[in-house]
Amino acid sequence: MNNLKLSLPKPKTQLSLTLLSLLLMFPGLNSCTNGDNNPTQTPVIPETEIDLPEQRFLEFPGWLGFGTKVQQNGVSEFPFSPTSGEAQIAMFSEQWSLVDPGTPLVAIAPGMREEVTLRRWQNEPYGCDDSPTPMATFNASQTFPEGAVWVLPPSQGDAATALPLETLPLDRIPEGVLRRDPPDPMQIRAWEAGETLIVLEQTSEKSAMLTVADNAGTNLYTNPVEILSMPGSYEEPIDFSRPVQPGIPEPIGAFQFQNNPVPLLVFWRPSFEGHSFEALVPRSDRLESIDVGSVYYCAF
Repeated sequence: MNNLKLSLPKPKTQLSLTLLSLLLMFPGLNSCTNGDNNPTQTPVIPETEIDLPEQRFLEFPGWLGFGTKVQQNGVSEFPFSPTSGEAQIAMFSEQWSLVDPGTPLVAIAPGMREEVTLRRWQNEPYGCDDSPTPMATFNASQTFPEGAVWVLPPSQGDAATALPLETLPLDRIPEGVLRRDPPDPMQIRAWEAGETLIVLEQTSEKSAMLTVADNAGTNLYTNPVEILSMPGSYEEPIDFSRPVQPGIPEPIGAFQFQNNPVPLLVFWRPSFEGHSFEALVPRSDRLESIDVGSVYYCAF
């Protein structure tokens, strides 16, 4: 991974998050590998796309962006959403600094696929203090929803489809996915994206289990998560009735790539001073967790 030297305001506490390279959305590699660690041939990049930022996993072409909100104090679906009255999509990224404004790309979100253009790359105000944060912003002819937006090179514009994330009722979770019998509805959050299920089940006062399964109940991925605490300032138990809790992840995007039955899933994980993002990338025999990066938002 390339090291970046970013000029960000010094956070007010030691818990500040470093703006990582999701900021690079998957730093580029010269080749990619499949789940069996056998090298695969790097796809040929059209000459017209050579100047686009590199993509680390070329079997999943593209970059992660976010739908913007228009007003700083307006109603927001997600606390991390960038604000822009002119751009419809934004990326926290250093990679687009050498790409010409007006460069065409394709962006997808649930029910949407359209050509977009790079508006500009520069430091944009972000967070409660309007901290200058490197961003690439994009223009589209229509408003994209807040949350994850996948941006594709034009030659790969049909390579993926964005799946809607919908709340999954408790009675539709297959047998064997939940750990408690009978389950406690107050301790479970669940979503579905196509034929993939995402379940977050509380296992103790401060921990939960994240499970991804198919709609037959076969587990594809499990990982324990814990709520973050700050002694003397924040020591709360998990409470799924609250929309945001530090350390507790939430799926914000699902992208189905061709010839792969399991979508690439994007998760948001809030912290005390910022937001982290990770992707669950489908491999031949598993889902692999990739740390996409973190961005500073506001001192706790």
